[in-house]
Formats: sequence, structure tokens, C-alpha cells
Amino acid sequence: MPLRITEDLVLGASYTFTQAGPSLTRIFDVAGLTPGHQTLAQAAAAVDPIANTRIPRYGEPHPAVPGLYAIEIGAVPLNGSATAARVTVQYGTPAQAVLPGAVRIRIGGVDGQKLMTQLPDGTLAVVKYTDADGNKLQDHLQIPVLSPNTLLEITRMENRSPLTLSEKFRRTVNASPWQGGDARTWLCRGIDAASQGSGSQFEVHYLFEYDPDGWSRFEYYVDRYTGKVPDDARISSSNDQGVTKILPYAMREFSELGLPNAY
Repeated sequence: MPLRITEDLVLGASYTFTQAGPSLTRIFDVAGLTPGHQTLAQAAAAVDPIANTRIPRYGEPHPAVPGLYAIEIGAVPLNGSATAARVTVQYGTPAQAVLPGAVRIRIGGVDGQKLMTQLPDGTLAVVKYTDADGNKLQDHLQIPVLSPNTLLEITRMENRSPLTLSEKFRRTVNASPWQGGDARTWLCRGIDAASQGSGSQFEVHYLFEYDPDGWSRFEYYVDRYTGKVPDDARISSSNDQGVTKILPYAMREFSELGLPNAY
């Protein structure tokens, strides 16, 4: 008997919508299996050569309902038969399972502080004082300010270990504009992964932090005798006037990661 697949569209199909999102079940009866040779596995991956149909594969989208993907496939013997099985395909959203080709994006925040040394107009922050003798004094400021930043988390399934990517991109900033931010505004905080099944697939979790001010910082020359920054210190491109702007992170082209736009 040739292998045949029949979908139960009346008694087996079901659709549910909950707070977690929609879910849908499809039922298939598969006949003509070869007994004793992983029969249920045959059923779960069956192809009907006559009707040109097959059992949906894990991660495939539903043919008619957008946003639903096959997240679970199970097979049990049908009426005790050694050559027939009933296959149940459960569909859900990418939020319910990590699926090949599907991406989960989460946008959050992180609290932090930084030292503000430059005013919005680009000048250095200083406080000035004129003493009783008319001497004009000034001091350079480093003002502690709150710096809540945006976190971007992207999770997807990949077919190879991301260890090389993690070693290359972790603790680096974007060399070119990326995800709507200017160069040097996104910091890669981590590329983590967990293998799935036999280790041929990995659930990869990318984590980035966005600082609209960039990740460079100002450093000042401090006179070793007075313990102060010289009054005439200023930023210069040749780094010889007492104030320099340093980027403590290496730069990488984040576009090489092939991640989707989140904005």
C-alpha cells in the first residue's frame, strides 16, 4: 500500500487565542508506513507522493494563518496499527518557541551613571571664580549624571556555533551607523548561545546597549604638583592641550552580524 496522508479538517483541527497569543492544531492520519523501521518517525516526516503533500516541518509557517509556526510535532499509532499513525502538529507564535528563521526582539533599559565633562554646545564644563585680588580662576568639572540607556536583545536560531562571533564582537562598538544610531553609539555587551538537540543548532542571544552620547570618554592632564587640570586645558586633535577624547572599545562592522532592523 503506498503511503497516504489525510488531514482531519473536521474533528481534529482546533484554534485557541489566549493572553500568550494564538495557537492552532492540525491532525493528519498517515497510512502505508513500513512497520518496525522507526514507524512513528516515518509518520512525522511523511511525504505523500500521490497527493503531493507532506507533514509540516518544525518551524514552517502555517499555510493560511500569518504569524503561526509549527512548534511541536507528535505521532502516535493509529488504532493499534503497525503501519498507520496519527500526527499532531501544534502551531504557535515565535514567542512560544525559538524557531528557525524566526527572530525575537526585546527592547528594554538599564540604569547607569556617567561623568559629564562636555556641555551640549560642545564646550568643556568649567566653573570660574574671581578672587579678592582680581585673579580669575577656573576648575574643570566632571559632573555625575544619571544615564539610563536602551538595551536591544535579539534572539534567533542559527546553524553554527557563535563562539567566533562572540570573541570578535563582544565589548566592541559599531563602526558605522546601525539600528538608527550613529557610529560608536551601540556597544555589544554579549553574544551568548545554547545548543539545541544534537548541537547542530544554537539558540543565540545578542545583547546591545545604546548610548546616544557615544562610548568615548574625556581624559584630562592633571598637574602632578598642583593636582589640578591646567586652566588653559582644551581639546585638540593632536592631543597636546591637556584634554583628549578616548574610545576605550574596538570598533566592528555590526552589519556583518546580519541582524534585522528593530526600529
